[in-house]
Amino acid sequence: MVGRRLRSWGYTALTASTSEEGLRIAERQQPDLILLDVLLPAMKGREVCARLKASPATRHIPVIFLTAMGLPDHIRAGLDLGADDCIVKPFEPEDLKDRITVCLKRARVANGGNGATDG
Repeated sequence: MVGRRLRSWGYTALTASTSEEGLRIAERQQPDLILLDVLLPAMKGREVCARLKASPATRHIPVIFLTAMGLPDHIRAGLDLGADDCIVKPFEPEDLKDRITVCLKRARVANGGNGATDG
């Protein structure tokens, strides 16, 4: 559902069925941004984020957690792992769009204007 919404906004959406597949896609495709669910089967989203941020190949990619666990401690834990933002489900699509825009702009600035693109 999120992938369809992203495509309707003009983004290219890469999806993964497993955490391991997501890590491989991130390394090979170098996406501009990663939307990462916290509750995943097998490897949890927090571990995926930690691995992304530990790797020189993927540490620069902004990560936004999508989570149903909206307690401040849960959100802080995700941000402490290096996530750039955390959106609590359910969320309004326009809120997601706004947060993506902010993260992409922040990444561009951090990369000297040569970073993430909007598509």
